[in-house]
Amino acid sequence: MTIKNFSLLFAFLGVFTFLTSCQKDNDSNEELKGSAQFEITDAPIDDANVSAAFVTISEIKVDGKSIEGFNKTTIDILAYQNGNTKLLADTDIEAKSYSNITLVLDFEEDANGNSPGCYVEENNGSVKHKLASTSNEITVNHNFNVEADSQSQIVLDFDLRKCIKKEDNENDKYEFVSSAEMEAGIRVVSKSNVGIIKGNCNDIITGSDKIVVYAYKKGDYNRNAEVQGQGQSNIEFANAVTSSSLDANGNYELHFLEEGEYEIHYSAYEEKSDGEVELKGMLIADLIGSLDLGAVEVDASASVTVDVLITGILPL
Repeated sequence: MTIKNFSLLFAFLGVFTFLTSCQKDNDSNEELKGSAQFEITDAPIDDANVSAAFVTISEIKVDGKSIEGFNKTTIDILAYQNGNTKLLADTDIEAKSYSNITLVLDFEEDANGNSPGCYVEENNGSVKHKLASTSNEITVNHNFNVEADSQSQIVLDFDLRKCIKKEDNENDKYEFVSSAEMEAGIRVVSKSNVGIIKGNCNDIITGSDKIVVYAYKKGDYNRNAEVQGQGQSNIEFANAVTSSSLDANGNYELHFLEEGEYEIHYSAYEEKSDGEVELKGMLIADLIGSLDLGAVEVDASASVTVDVLITGILPL
């Protein structure tokens, strides 16, 4: 073989090695992805006249970037309570740590192009009240990880009790709270890190029209502040993590509680002639069992039962 041929051979091998190296670098830098499911749920609103609360979500962003696989959706949030969720999107995103989720709401048009986009229905749909706020982008800070080649389930708890306020105007009776209050009223949790508190509340003494159970992170409950209402929209029990109304048999369920210790509080309401409910006082509860109502331990993927007997009421 001539020197010229040797030179050509070495040049060819050099180019081949370079291209192979580049291919390996590209393979190693390829973006790793994981599967992420985004679901939505609700905690109840304290108004017997409200039969539905529709919210139109036009976009979901994670750390400011719109996710793929989501289509504009209009959903009756009130229909998803007690652990029931609505799947919003199932998509592949980059496997890494994230710090916030943004819901972009459409106040004007729903998913079918009808107006309005967000609204409350009263009396089984006979009356609609448009909902709007100071901003249509609601960003909730929450750290979560998406692992490569695995599935993450993210739940957004859209607490209507904290997110909708009652107005005096008869023609526009309901409104979203301020943007800052909306951000505080929507919770984001990773489904793999949550548990449930459920139980029965036996009240044969107070004759309350409605009883609502509130879960607080241990140490976060201050009775005087919570019953008076707080913030621009005067939200009662603003620091509660979540809440649940008793069913006809006195049962309740508090879902999507992250691991930790919680204190449970029971409130009594009186229904007025116009269908609204008014806080009457806090109930005195005797625990049936050996748990401590001020320190209920919740573990991931586990359920703890808290049954109580009501023995009295602390009026406002």
